[in-house]
Amino acid sequence: MTRTTATLLVSLMLVTTAFASPCVTTRHGDIRKLLTSLQSIKDDREVLAALFKTGDEQIAELIEALHDPDVNVRLRAQIIIRYLGNETAMKALEDWYSKQAEVITSGPIPLPLRERDYEFIKDQYINKPTAAWAGADQYIYALALDGSRKAKALLHKLKKGAGTIDDSTVGGRAIRLTTAGHAERVLIGQRDLATLVSKNAFFITAKDRPFTSAKLLGLNGTKDKALIEMYINRGRLAEEWYHIVLSKRGRGWKFFSITQVAVS
Repeated sequence: MTRTTATLLVSLMLVTTAFASPCVTTRHGDIRKLLTSLQSIKDDREVLAALFKTGDEQIAELIEALHDPDVNVRLRAQIIIRYLGNETAMKALEDWYSKQAEVITSGPIPLPLRERDYEFIKDQYINKPTAAWAGADQYIYALALDGSRKAKALLHKLKKGAGTIDDSTVGGRAIRLTTAGHAERVLIGQRDLATLVSKNAFFITAKDRPFTSAKLLGLNGTKDKALIEMYINRGRLAEEWYHIVLSKRGRGWKFFSITQVAVS
């Protein structure tokens, strides 16, 4: 049976109509209820933060939700697992992917990169013009953040294949920003994590920085990961929203995933 892989922005996979925020609780057994309430990754911030906080502690329920009869619950479980990057859940997710006739991945690209990610990058971006690199930015950022020999080699191949950097394309801009930035470095010296991200957001262009703000949405249960929302407001119909996950490293933090969740 032929298996195909596609990536879709989480904002396109979920209904983005604003809903009144439900009462968010964290009692045992509420994971499915929270997943059902997560209508919009961008707008339902309280629900997303609650899932991010409790997900590691109730990882078995998130894994179980991958087999839920409701397709939307399955999708949202996948997304939350990828936000957390919990290794047990990621292994279960890979096993779940292997049993699907068609694989549609949605959500962040957590570290370390999986073989599925490498295969997708090679299939979709190598030897193809940057103008055709749909959704390439988060994969390029993930390669830069991963920092392994394999990731560095593939990123170098992408950069070489891109030729002259074209900032008018999403992929070209991501290539330039990862070349100029310091994606792997440990971020220290700032207690306010939103400010820490703002100061070190290598993926935000210099011209967009005056229009960019950031806020902490929440920490996971063990407080070794943080979820930050970044908002670029250039005016109506020129807005972007990103979700950044940080991972604790000693006294500092490192970028764990960078995902554009919506654009207007």
